[in-house]
Amino acid sequence: MYSAKRIIKPVMKLTGGGLVLLLAGCGMGMDDATDYGARDFSSNGEQIYFTGRNQTGSAITYLGGTMHAQMHNRTCASCHGDDRQGQRLYPKFWVVAPPLTKHSLTEEHDDGHGDHERYDKNSLKLAISQGLDPAGSALNGAMPRWNISDSDMEDLVSFLLTDIH
Repeated sequence: MYSAKRIIKPVMKLTGGGLVLLLAGCGMGMDDATDYGARDFSSNGEQIYFTGRNQTGSAITYLGGTMHAQMHNRTCASCHGDDRQGQRLYPKFWVVAPPLTKHSLTEEHDDGHGDHERYDKNSLKLAISQGLDPAGSALNGAMPRWNISDSDMEDLVSFLLTDIH
């Protein structure tokens, strides 16, 4: 007769290993497969959103965010998606980044990310640079605080406040 310990230990090793492989292969929409550098952008703001670099090639740096984001040099699109609809964050897959569409930022909505006022240009700048919502409350700690020049900030905010084509 087999002891429970003798059976459970190998099963745990197999299922634990399978789980690790499953999670390692699951990018949660946050993998590095997209090469935005080869894409043509219609504006400096769009380029910053997708690449984290302005049109002169200067990197937009940040503080905070998840450890995964810090290790993989993330961009706005990494969390908020190519379509700006938001997506799950990795490794915190239970957290979903909110959408950054013009409608979700400037119109009445219930996106499940707290009850806050509509964003305008100034409050959106504070969200990007200081991690604050329109009421001055802190955003989720997964949101990085970006160090960005005034002109690049203007371009990024203008891009975010335009409709998606």
